[in-house]
Amino acid sequence: MPTPKVYICIRRTLDWHDEAATAARLRPDFRPKVEVWNATLDPPYHLFRHRLKQIAQANLARVENAIRAPLEEIPRGAVVIPVDDDDWLAPELADRLAEQYDPTVSGYLWIRDVVEPPLRLRTRAWYWLWSWKASTCATNNYAISNRPELAELVYHHSRAGRYFDANRSRIKRIPRTLSIQNRNLSSQTAMAWRRPSLTRDELVESVHRYRTLYSSRELSDELGWARPCLARMDELMRQVRIK
Repeated sequence: MPTPKVYICIRRTLDWHDEAATAARLRPDFRPKVEVWNATLDPPYHLFRHRLKQIAQANLARVENAIRAPLEEIPRGAVVIPVDDDDWLAPELADRLAEQYDPTVSGYLWIRDVVEPPLRLRTRAWYWLWSWKASTCATNNYAISNRPELAELVYHHSRAGRYFDANRSRIKRIPRTLSIQNRNLSSQTAMAWRRPSLTRDELVESVHRYRTLYSSRELSDELGWARPCLARMDELMRQVRIK
């Protein structure tokens, strides 16, 4: 049985190197937080995000036998791995999907790890509640067959989670950790998620927490492929200057 090609599809992203284009496309509710960042830290928010994307792109380029393309250029029936522009994938992921390929299934699900600082006491309660309700599909732990009726699942992992939960018999699970979500300093989670504002002191505190994270986080042998990403994040955080 021929195995279709595996594609990596980066969800909608911004031209992070272009400050004006980034500012024009920021959500109105997020813009004040970016302004606090730019008044507090160097590099500015858009360049920090640009460097994050470069780290992720270097990682994605190492995924063997996978092609990076926008969804509109991916042939029907191919296997699509949706990711955000700062996600990391194991180099063998496409090969694992090829081994598990089944034309009768709609999607594939694997285990992901998360790189993030330990939760602060004041955030643990709502985070545990959120985690209990969290989607089966996160930003980078699933793949789908490229069919028109499943296209929205590429762009919305929460919708993908609901679909996977409702169609368990059509989902194949791979019991391996094949991706990492890098919840970094610039992520919505770190920047006062679900709160309307972010203070300078909170941001400075986060800088120190994330410096400690990337300099001390140890990865298992199974995740050894991500050590270069972790090292580059450590380097990036050491370059962040508090004004």
